[in-house]
Amino acid sequence: MIGRRLTTAGTLAALCVVLVVMTIWGVKSATAPLPSLNTSSEPTCSANEVDVQKYVYRKDITVSVYNAGGRQGLAGDTMARFESRSFQAGEVGNAPTGTKVARAEVRTTKQDDPAAQLVAENLGTNVPIVVSEDEMGPGIDVFVGKTFRHLKTDGPSRLKLAAPVTHCVPVT
Repeated sequence: MIGRRLTTAGTLAALCVVLVVMTIWGVKSATAPLPSLNTSSEPTCSANEVDVQKYVYRKDITVSVYNAGGRQGLAGDTMARFESRSFQAGEVGNAPTGTKVARAEVRTTKQDDPAAQLVAENLGTNVPIVVSEDEMGPGIDVFVGKTFRHLKTDGPSRLKLAAPVTHCVPVT
């Protein structure tokens, strides 16, 4: 009977120790500061892994083209022209019913998007850039209308960014 009482007392003592340790750990965790959320726009990589981008290039931009005019094959022909100039191919198709575009229009989801600006400059002069929450396809959306003929022959291959953008790249 004494052995049973000692076993019970030992078990109770061990459980109390576990309870105290868990209480201390829980209080310490609950009162610890939250991990900081790194809201800095600077990358957190080593100096060897930093890449500073000063330009946006055609090869870095995906373009989706939509036909808003009546000419059959206009979006496909336009996409082929973009691809021949090193832009990346996105989707090709017809614009939603009711979309009115006379010549060409560029749509993006970002305000002051340099990629959209480079695409617009390759389409010609005075091509509007519309910021929209609706994204039709991957990358920059281009709507071509019935009076669109071709891309600008001397369109730029790159566009200088307003401010350099820093990226982390793996070192090989």
